[in-house]
Amino acid sequence: MHLKTTLSIFTVAAAATPYSRMMLNSLQTRSQGIAASGASSSTLESSVLALSVLALSAQYGPRGLALDDDDLFVGAVLDLAAKPFMDTARAVDRPMDRFALATAINRAMAMGRVPISPSSRQATVAIAASLPLQGRNPDGGLWYYHAYPHWSYLDGLFAILPYMASLPDRNETDMELQLALMQKHCDRPNGRPLLVHGYDWTRRAFWADMNNGASPHVWGRSVGWLLAGAIETWDILGCSQGRASPSLCNRLQRLTISIAECLVNLADPDTGAWRQLTVMGGQGGNYLESSSTALYTFALLKGQRIGMLPFGPPWYRNVALRAYQYTLEHFVTYEKNTIIGYGRTVSVCSLNSSASYDYYVSRPLEPNSLLGESAFILASLEVERLFPEPRDFTIEMAREVTDGSAKGILPGRSDEITIESAKEITGPWS
Repeated sequence: MHLKTTLSIFTVAAAATPYSRMMLNSLQTRSQGIAASGASSSTLESSVLALSVLALSAQYGPRGLALDDDDLFVGAVLDLAAKPFMDTARAVDRPMDRFALATAINRAMAMGRVPISPSSRQATVAIAASLPLQGRNPDGGLWYYHAYPHWSYLDGLFAILPYMASLPDRNETDMELQLALMQKHCDRPNGRPLLVHGYDWTRRAFWADMNNGASPHVWGRSVGWLLAGAIETWDILGCSQGRASPSLCNRLQRLTISIAECLVNLADPDTGAWRQLTVMGGQGGNYLESSSTALYTFALLKGQRIGMLPFGPPWYRNVALRAYQYTLEHFVTYEKNTIIGYGRTVSVCSLNSSASYDYYVSRPLEPNSLLGESAFILASLEVERLFPEPRDFTIEMAREVTDGSAKGILPGRSDEITIESAKEITGPWS
């Protein structure tokens, strides 16, 4: 007798190579990261790419005793990204993304395999010296970019907090201040408990709320950067081992839990993915966006793995896996010879704009954006920790649907098959 159920036939079921590796191999064939993109987000692109490759190497180990292609690739990515940061004056003129670059270079040096160029080493010195010179508002909040005085972005916390957490003489009071100010000024009734994209301390920007300077909208990727940065910072600090300020660790955890709980409720009910403007639902033009979906997937899974998010209801793991399934089916693009791409990633969104609803939903989508691809690698690594064999992901989802414990996990687009058919796809049931 065949037990009938509904199950999407995941592409992952047939993948002999983990998706993290497939994406890295694919972007390497496109020479991404080692040729100047000219994008205003190029420093962040290079930094997140390098961090994702280092995470892959740490998880799977080196592919040989000698330098491998990944080591050389990361070294080249960092060397190219480091060129604009050869002295402190030039460094301080750049956005806070530079601190993510310094984190990536320092992490690569600590791992001991990546060839670090003189330019990369010099950049870490210049970036470190630029931190005391970073502009601040009268409350002590760090400006995101000197060209926008008194403006602070959620994006900046992704770069600065992990960097500050890694310093030997880290200032945990200052770290907590940056979080507290962002929470105070980026809270708006129409976005609560998520935070809007940023704030203007002076309230002079035409989009600034007169009460707290907040921008009007919750932008998905900026929330993703904040959430990923908070989780990385908590991990670096050793909060679970009691190695950092309880006050700072508690703030990081409370913020992460409040955002995660909100994301569970804001996932699109038909797909499990998240939209460009996270709290606005399916309003006109508010599309499902791939980079924020990948960042949320990564954060929910890693947050639970390191003990920052609790197990049990609201079932963060299931929410993340549903989003990942949709990602494989709709955001990942498949070409010949195991080459894959990544679509539906929005280009840069800036507060140096109207910051209106129409602005965010009309920003162009970029195929094979490093911001989306790197976030996908990070999300895939977390899924691969749960399911070391690709077929295990399919079996687990089939089992959950069969016993009813994952009601609502699978998105609507699916192929109806039997569990016996699932065995043929994935191998012996175990």
